[in-house]
Amino acid sequence: MLNQQKLNELILNAADEGIFGLDLEGKHTFVNPAAARLLGFEVEDLLGQPSHELWHHTKSNGDPYPPKECPIYGAYKDGSVHHGDNEVFWRKDGTSFPAEYSSTPIFDSDNTLAGAVVTFRDITARCEAEQTIAELRRHNKYVLDSAGEGVFGLDLEGRHTFVNPAAATMLGYAVQELIGQPSHSLWHHTKENGSPYPQEECPVYGAYKDGLVHVGEDELFWRKDGSSFTAQYCSTPMRNEQGQLIGAVVTFQDVTERKRLAAQLMEAAKLAEVTKVLGNVGHDIKNMLMPVLTGNNLLRDELNELFPILAKSDAKSECQREAVCGELTQMIDHNARRIHDQVREIADAVKGVTSEPHFVSCQISKVIEGVKKSLHVSAKEKGIALHVEGLHQLPLIQADEKRLFTALYNLISNAIPEIPSGGSITVTGHIDDRKDSIELVVADTGKGMSPEVRDRLFTKNAISTKTGGTGLGTKIVKDAIDAHQGRIRVESTEGVGTSFYIQLPIQQVDLPKSGNAMSTEK
Repeated sequence: MLNQQKLNELILNAADEGIFGLDLEGKHTFVNPAAARLLGFEVEDLLGQPSHELWHHTKSNGDPYPPKECPIYGAYKDGSVHHGDNEVFWRKDGTSFPAEYSSTPIFDSDNTLAGAVVTFRDITARCEAEQTIAELRRHNKYVLDSAGEGVFGLDLEGRHTFVNPAAATMLGYAVQELIGQPSHSLWHHTKENGSPYPQEECPVYGAYKDGLVHVGEDELFWRKDGSSFTAQYCSTPMRNEQGQLIGAVVTFQDVTERKRLAAQLMEAAKLAEVTKVLGNVGHDIKNMLMPVLTGNNLLRDELNELFPILAKSDAKSECQREAVCGELTQMIDHNARRIHDQVREIADAVKGVTSEPHFVSCQISKVIEGVKKSLHVSAKEKGIALHVEGLHQLPLIQADEKRLFTALYNLISNAIPEIPSGGSITVTGHIDDRKDSIELVVADTGKGMSPEVRDRLFTKNAISTKTGGTGLGTKIVKDAIDAHQGRIRVESTEGVGTSFYIQLPIQQVDLPKSGNAMSTEK
């Protein structure tokens, strides 16, 4: 049987780690083959020699390493175990290697410090691997930090494990405000209609629930300040080496501007089609109007010759007929010429040469009288009275008479079908308190509007309540008032009536084309 000393020797010789003993002077008392090999010495070269001067004399930065600072010596100085993995050991040939070591004090039978046992290993491979990992992490961080898309990781509880700067910026947070925090309750808590978004319905969370990739084009993400934006996202499951789900990686970007541009392109395409149709319709109307105007002139001439003859038989009756016919032919002529002018503007728009507003001194009362003259027959047939009050006292304003006529014509014309027989439309006006603008009020006694129709009246989502209506009339009114740097608002009560309030500046102020329109109030 082997004695204990021989057994210990066999163990030391078989160990893969370097092992040696030091006395109280730091000299080697025993050295195993692995220690000698790692340091580039023979065992006999080390026994009895001072350890620090041979393989621990210099720091990793090249500075001398004083023995009193050496933690390996500390074991037999203070009697404590010392560990380290940030030291370098030096070989006989002058090269060095990073070492992980442990220095343990040796006590004799009287419990007196007798030296230390040092075990160590070359951790060059581990350090290189750690350096590679660190470089990969730095590289990944550079990639994430440079990405224009928002990127973050989620654990199985939906908490952020990493967040790149783009994600934090788009959501209005600092990166550290998001790390460790639940994602859904911070930026995905509410649907577009304002209702709560239950976490179990969240498709972003789906990636680590069902292990599938989830992609969305039209989700609403919420910022820290309470505002929101439309996001396009992709939520991809994360798995560990064993294939187990450990979370998800979410990438997203703000597509609000993209959606706006897409909608704009769609509107442009629709407008191009409408413009094409308008061009064709305008051309046909213009051709059809010419015989109407010509025929109306011939009819007037015939009537002028006929009534003097008829007047001899019944002067009073024929005079009344002559007045009515004259009024009707005048109205036909007046409206046909205005239609002709409007068709010409359509043709100009189709050709891309829509004229800028032409402002001249304008008497509002004359514009209203023109509208009244054009519509009084239609109003009379419906049994509706048209009233004008207080307009002659208004000052001259700078206005484009044609656009103003069109706006007021549309307001009154649209109101006539909605008013029961016996009702009325009244146009009044006054100078506002600041004396720099006038306010016109067009009030009717019609059936009124619901709040839904009223609130959307002068927006792109306007609702027409007339059979076959397009909502184009309100757009024409809004565009005309905007062109005058004016404002329009509406008050309406169902079953009572509707009033439009139009504010127009007396003098036009030169503004950039993009800033000509003032806001519309409702």
